[in-house]
Amino acid sequence: MVDLNNFPLAVSHSMEALPASSRIRSIYPEDIFPNGSYVQLPYGRVRFWLLGPDNGPRVVLIHGLSTPGITWLKVAPYLAERGFRVLVYDLYGKGYSEAPKTPYHVNLFITQLALLLQYIEWDHAHIAGLSMGGAITAAFTATLPHLVSGKVILIASGGVKDRPAQMPEPSAVDPIPQYTELRLLQTEHLPGYKTGVASCFIDGPIFGIRWAFDRLGDVHVASGKILQTLILHGTADSVVDFGQALEIKSHIPTAKLIAVEGAGHDLTLRHEHWEQVAEHMYEFLK
Repeated sequence: MVDLNNFPLAVSHSMEALPASSRIRSIYPEDIFPNGSYVQLPYGRVRFWLLGPDNGPRVVLIHGLSTPGITWLKVAPYLAERGFRVLVYDLYGKGYSEAPKTPYHVNLFITQLALLLQYIEWDHAHIAGLSMGGAITAAFTATLPHLVSGKVILIASGGVKDRPAQMPEPSAVDPIPQYTELRLLQTEHLPGYKTGVASCFIDGPIFGIRWAFDRLGDVHVASGKILQTLILHGTADSVVDFGQALEIKSHIPTAKLIAVEGAGHDLTLRHEHWEQVAEHMYEFLK
């Protein structure tokens, strides 16, 4: 239980504390996107970037469990070049955001985004999330719909399954193989990374977010209208199988589901699929 009188919490350091010449920072540089900055929040220091025109429609991109903001290396500039104001950030315990020493319950990530939006003075935004980021997107929208402009995108989203009595063994398939080394180096150099990942399974949004998906079908958002939802999922996803997209769709009857043929869990990065994903996102958001 977090002591609410003891803020800020104790944290483990992020990649920011590592030498600029380190291998991990060459794979994932601090300036990978333009207009990067930090904000000190009660649960730790957070790295974020803002791309695109100041007056563009606002969209937040939320990465998944193991790979930080670099997940959006292709998609974020694509949207920014087409007029969107894009917020990319590292979730707590990943990349350049510190790892608070607390359970990684979904409320931790809801609070992180809510406070970050307040800091950058965004009243609301469209939200898109990949994998665990999709579950966070659903929970954030269900909890704080007034902070959502009108549309959300769930990409290869997890969270719909119930938490098992016994946690599964880690998958032998790397979720995003392009950044296997980055994941391993985070495990090696970031003391809070492995603990945070484990807590996301035990306490957090990897499982048990069905309640949020159930609310998305008829929730009213900042526009005053019913939320619009797009589900994008690869048919060859071996990490979060396509059946979970169908299950999410059953909980959100109003959602549009697009199957990305032959795509795996890395569909936002793989050269065969990322542009197709980005185009679907753009067409839905514009």
